Amino acid sequence: MKQNNLELYDQLDKAIDRAVWLQFEHRNSKRKFVVYDGPADNFAVSDLQTAVEMEMDSHFYSLPDSYFNLSHERLDAIAKDKDMLQHWEELLGKFSVMEGELLRFIIRFQIPVEKLICHELSNRGFDQNNQWVGFEASKKIWQQNESED
Repeated sequence: MKQNNLELYDQLDKAIDRAVWLQFEHRNSKRKFVVYDGPADNFAVSDLQTAVEMEMDSHFYSLPDSYFNLSHERLDAIAKDKDMLQHWEELLGKFSVMEGELLRFIIRFQIPVEKLICHELSNRGFDQNNQWVGFEASKKIWQQNESED
C-alpha cells in the first residue's frame, strides 16, 4: 500500500530542497516528488500521485538538477534556519566540525572533493542507487564517475 505524504513549508526554497531530497532518497522506487502552492500562502511537497489525487497538478515549481550554482547567501540562509532540513543539517554539520586547516588546505590546493567522495564510495561496494554490486564493480562505477567530472 502506498503511503501519501504531504508536507507544508513557508518558504519555497525549503520546499524545493525537501522535494529534491525526497526524490533522491526514493530514486530506486521511481517516485516523483513535486512542489506546488499550499492551502495557506505556503508551499506543499508531495509525491506526484498524491498531488494528482488531490487535483493539485495544474502547476508545479521546477526542481533543480544540480546545486552547482548554490550561492553563499542561500547557504547562509540554510545554515541559519532554526528548523533546518535534516540532510542539510548533516551535510553542513560534517564541514562545521572539520578542522579549519583541513578546509583551508582543500581550498588552497584545490583538492577535488568530488574525487574524494567517489573514492570513498568506491570502497563501499554499492552503486549510485545504493544497490550492492560488490567491491570490484563499485570501484569501476565510481572511477568512471570520476572521469566524467
